[in-house]
Amino acid sequence: MVRGLSVALAVAIASVGLLSDAGGAWSLLKAFIPNKEPLVAIQGRLSPVFRNPGFSSNHDDVSLSLQVRNYSEAPVTLIAASLSVENARTVTVAKSGGKGRCTLGSDRNENSPITIAPGATQWLTVGDNVELRGVSSYLTDERLSEVFVHETAGRPFSIAQLTYVEDLNAYFDKVYGSQAIIKVTMQSISNKEHIFTFPIAQGKDLFATDGSLHHDWFIANWKNWRNIRSLGGYKCGNEYDS
Repeated sequence: MVRGLSVALAVAIASVGLLSDAGGAWSLLKAFIPNKEPLVAIQGRLSPVFRNPGFSSNHDDVSLSLQVRNYSEAPVTLIAASLSVENARTVTVAKSGGKGRCTLGSDRNENSPITIAPGATQWLTVGDNVELRGVSSYLTDERLSEVFVHETAGRPFSIAQLTYVEDLNAYFDKVYGSQAIIKVTMQSISNKEHIFTFPIAQGKDLFATDGSLHHDWFIANWKNWRNIRSLGGYKCGNEYDS
């Protein structure tokens, strides 16, 4: 494979002399230069938005926050974000949405740019919400009655019985499909797209740092919704990050 790449690169370099404009030469060379994604998702967290029984609708809507790390040698400034749902049954982008200091929506003119320094980690929330249809009928008070919620600074963080994470995965697999994913597309100031995917039925717990959704966080915040700091969960504070 290395030999094949070297030959291809040699052909590209030789072709540079035949190109009349520098822009064309650079475009050709770029096709052979690896373009490594600088941003990596460390974890994702779903938070209930309208869990309060006093709300008349949208009980299944959740917000998505993700922890992103910049592994490049240059800062990355994010200006917009959107999400979509793929390969899923009865899951859709919700009609509701959120705004905030560290929330990025699809309209770049309505956002405050977020810059992630080299080697730095940043929490941010996507302005679009996700409608997990039926989840409010599954995560009932009765079902969660024996769940012990760990809190930090008075806010829900995780749960003691991590077997509930697998139970939730099994429910999502059955209702939404094993291949259901939430796809997040972020745009940086250079107009580059940064794409992250989160399998809905493959959630893990607070110990995972492989870009998975932390379903223990979701269950904890669903049960102790009264202690969530805002309707869409926390935005970008790091007082109780794992």
